[in-house]
Amino acid sequence: MSFRLSRRAFLGGAGAAIALPYLEAMAPRTMRERAKAQEDRRVRLAWVWVPHGIIRRNFTPTTEGAGYAMPSMLRPLEDMRDHFSVISGLHNRPGQGRYTYADGTVSDDGPGDHARDTATFLTCARIRKTSGSDIRNGQSIDILAAQHLREYTPEIPNLVLSTFGGYGGDSGYAPIYQANLSWVNETTPAERERSPRAVFERLFAGFDPGESAIERDRRIALERSVLDGVLDDVRRLRGRLGTRDNEKLDEYLEGIRALEVRLDSEPGRSCDPGSPPPESGYDFPTHVQLFFDVMALAFQCDRTRVVSMMMQKQGSVHDHITVGGNRITSNHHAMSHLESGNTDIQRIEAINAWQVEQFGRLLRTLQRFEEGDGTTLLDNTLVLFGGGLDGTGHRSGTALGDLTPQQSGPVHRHTNLPILLGGHGRGAVRTGRHIVVEGGAPLPNLYISMLHAAGIEVNRFALEGNGPLSGLG
Repeated sequence: MSFRLSRRAFLGGAGAAIALPYLEAMAPRTMRERAKAQEDRRVRLAWVWVPHGIIRRNFTPTTEGAGYAMPSMLRPLEDMRDHFSVISGLHNRPGQGRYTYADGTVSDDGPGDHARDTATFLTCARIRKTSGSDIRNGQSIDILAAQHLREYTPEIPNLVLSTFGGYGGDSGYAPIYQANLSWVNETTPAERERSPRAVFERLFAGFDPGESAIERDRRIALERSVLDGVLDDVRRLRGRLGTRDNEKLDEYLEGIRALEVRLDSEPGRSCDPGSPPPESGYDFPTHVQLFFDVMALAFQCDRTRVVSMMMQKQGSVHDHITVGGNRITSNHHAMSHLESGNTDIQRIEAINAWQVEQFGRLLRTLQRFEEGDGTTLLDNTLVLFGGGLDGTGHRSGTALGDLTPQQSGPVHRHTNLPILLGGHGRGAVRTGRHIVVEGGAPLPNLYISMLHAAGIEVNRFALEGNGPLSGLG
């Protein structure tokens, strides 16, 4: 009988346990196993949010479909053109100040678009305007997806990543709204992970029941690799795997070690004996890159299938970016209202361009990982990148054309959102196109399509989600 490896196999040893990527030796053998495998689409889902929207005059293609001229802001993605889509025309009306419910009831909460941007991007709900504890939101789409997919990754159904800590309120909204993208239910935000090292340890070194917290701290203090404890298992496994599986195992273990070295080598990452690594010490761009690397590894080894990430908080300062040779030292929120006119427009576009470049880096990382069936991780993933505001430059009723900020002034809207969708979702999305939703459609319809790609048959979500978004496949 040929060697059969469990899909949930681990390499374990003294004080360490790591999951394995998908290998050919895990392929189902019996008819029952094949039927079960057919039900599991192995699609991973990710949402990456950016604050204050995106100025779309150099972001939105001027033509629909394939073969569009790449706008300047998207040119860093030219090599990945066939692996993502630009989607125009989506709206998240519950995030507006004034909202009319299906029964005709009108709610007008006035200012507070930034709180509503963050809090409703994944919930598409109507949040309660309160500065106290009487909060109300809705369950976010990532949590709903994780509930359906947790049978495949029961230890870590999802990850909620954030590059920052707490945050203040906005125009009468409690701080909790701006600080949280993912919500377990109407009153409870999901716990955020802010340390790439802590997430790494949780994913790859935290599942050996024989390792106590003291033992884990000692291993980290002695700078032992999580791989050191599994070398015996690796040696035994190699003799039972084929050539391609051994090559894939090497690539996977090298990836883990490379990321581990980066985490250990960042300034300020050393720790006193017996103490966990500090949660700060690297700059913001590195923080983002480390989270993306951890996300890719988590998807590759099937430790989780759902990730949401807040790339940055509202009102941050992007001083790692220069415009005209000068570092950006202004507050992003203030700039988003064009307080300095064209100077702010140039700064915001530089920030948006950098954000798009990071999205491209994530796509390339996912593309490099090959799955056991010959597909790539990007083939089997959907990554939504964008925000809940159109930024400045919205011209009502216009999805195409030269959308300049001066046409509307310093106003944020929750319509015609800037959205990029990376990956193929195991064939669910026909990529390489600018998809224009004529007449507009609710943002949750795109989320429903993402759920369908993962085999989750949900057809309604939040206040306005009423079915999958047409035109994706």
